[in-house]
Amino acid sequence: MSHLKNGRIYWMVLVALLLQLAIPYTSRAQDGSGGTQNILHEVGASARAFALGRAYVALADEPSAVFWNPAGLEYVPRMSFSLFHTPLIADASYDFLGFVYPTLQYGTVGLGFSRVGVGDIVVTDIYNVQTEETLSDFDFSEIYIAYAKKIPFNLTAGVTFKVHRQNFSGTGQVSSAFGLDGGLMYRPNSDSPLLSGLSLGFHFQNLIRPQLKLGAYEDTLANRMSFGVMKSIPIGFSGKMNILLDYVQGQFEGGSIHAGAEYQFRDMGTVRLGFDRDAPAFGAGVSYQFVDIDYSFSNLSTDGEFNPSHRFSLTFNLGKSREEKIFLAEQERKEFERRLVERTKEEERQVRVEQHLENGRQFFAEKRYFDAYSEFQQVIANDPFNKEAKSMFDSSRAQIQSQFDQRQEQAIAQAIDKKLELENQKYVELHFERGKVFLDKNQFTDAMIQFNLALERSPDDPIILEAINTTQRRLNAEVSKLVSDARQEFQRGNFTDALRIVGEAMVLTPDVNELQGELQTLERRIKLQQYIIDGLALLELGEYEKALGVFEKALELDPTSQTIKEYYNKAKLNVDTKRERMSPDDERQHLVATEHFLAGRYEKALEIWKQLADKYPTNKKVQDAIKTTEDRIRRTK
Repeated sequence: MSHLKNGRIYWMVLVALLLQLAIPYTSRAQDGSGGTQNILHEVGASARAFALGRAYVALADEPSAVFWNPAGLEYVPRMSFSLFHTPLIADASYDFLGFVYPTLQYGTVGLGFSRVGVGDIVVTDIYNVQTEETLSDFDFSEIYIAYAKKIPFNLTAGVTFKVHRQNFSGTGQVSSAFGLDGGLMYRPNSDSPLLSGLSLGFHFQNLIRPQLKLGAYEDTLANRMSFGVMKSIPIGFSGKMNILLDYVQGQFEGGSIHAGAEYQFRDMGTVRLGFDRDAPAFGAGVSYQFVDIDYSFSNLSTDGEFNPSHRFSLTFNLGKSREEKIFLAEQERKEFERRLVERTKEEERQVRVEQHLENGRQFFAEKRYFDAYSEFQQVIANDPFNKEAKSMFDSSRAQIQSQFDQRQEQAIAQAIDKKLELENQKYVELHFERGKVFLDKNQFTDAMIQFNLALERSPDDPIILEAINTTQRRLNAEVSKLVSDARQEFQRGNFTDALRIVGEAMVLTPDVNELQGELQTLERRIKLQQYIIDGLALLELGEYEKALGVFEKALELDPTSQTIKEYYNKAKLNVDTKRERMSPDDERQHLVATEHFLAGRYEKALEIWKQLADKYPTNKKVQDAIKTTEDRIRRTK
């Protein structure tokens, strides 16, 4: 008997509360559309959504998206936290908390909590006698755990896992259940006036229907489908207008229309107007630093049973936006690559230092002092504080000078005209020293000239011959390095840099050299590729005569290339085209093709224009139409 009494007491209180909060549904029962509906679904979250007449399925891009459409979480630009509170009727109130955390690669996670509660309930028995000394509370709450991720075809999918809970302190009864919502959002990436700024949304509440039970009664919550469309229209340079329309169909309610519009001025302020079925709504929003404040004035009930009320919500935008994070990530990537390049260069430098040092030791041991001198000099150029290299460099230079002095003394002693020979040796020493200076600066051509001038006066001097051979060896090594660098720049598409490096290599390389042919081939390939790219760019810009001249130069380099011939013929066709009069029937076909193009039926328009091009191959109007249509098809794909 006590249990039955408690059950009756609970349901008396609960039914009274539900009647207050869900009058729209009981009032529609007579037309066959009545039934049980979720209180929270009737109320909703976010003052912004209320100001737009709750037409929010295709827009939801702040934390309340966990409720309206989880797919919209992917369009929340940064970590956000939202608060919403509104009084309902009597002592009842509604609260919502939402949090969104977007990631760069793994989608967006959202959390939320909403609650409808009423307190100070007097529990009485069937004789209207208070049975409890303390007043009771009733609340209905939901916890939201949501996730959204962009998928192919410009679609975004989202799900919300929900934990429902009912609690009535008067009987100490608690009921919990689980539910699942799903959502989709489509935002095409297009420059078309029709598709640009378009957003389509779909939300299915209670894909998995929660079942709540308090006392002897079980309540299975209804499901609801919402379809929405939004069109964003730029207004001037600083504003835009969002126009929204939703259609909502519930399991126990008839279909309803929701509409809204908002004008946003920069990121500063917004004005909103909406129609929630037949009830008008309006509101505004303002942004200051990291806080968004939204206001709405609208009905609680969609049937206007209660007076309109004021609602406010706060959204805190925390941290950096996705775009800022992407920019920083790109900067970090570039910095990492820079450090990697520097580390690689440092490793290569150390390898070079060790290699030149080892070569210098070996040359010095073999008494090839000029080769040793050259190797140690390269070590010092890469590692100025290398003590061993400095010491060995000085020793090599001293040995060279000693040998040079001995050769000079010997030549003077054997000469008949000692004064003339002394002048001759001074000439040799002057040019030899100049050659060494040029060699130290890697000016190989100038060094070779000076050493050869010295060799003319001292033809059999082994030190000068060794200097010439060393210079030639280092020259060949430098040219090989330049060839390798030019190939790398060519593969990266840096044709200007590749040509510059090839030019430097060709200056260093004598006419009779095994690298000369390779350099000429590489230069021809680079120029050819550059001509093709420049010619295609000119074709795209409609500069057909300039493109024709570029492709002519390309054919001079490679007359057998079929690809270049095709580009050349295409440019020539556009240069040769002239306006021809078409017959009246063909003019009408041209207009039909234009109508297909304007309607977005590009393939059909292209088919007609190609048929006309067969009859009028030099008609510029037809050729321009074909080019424009092909370009539009390529962009849409």
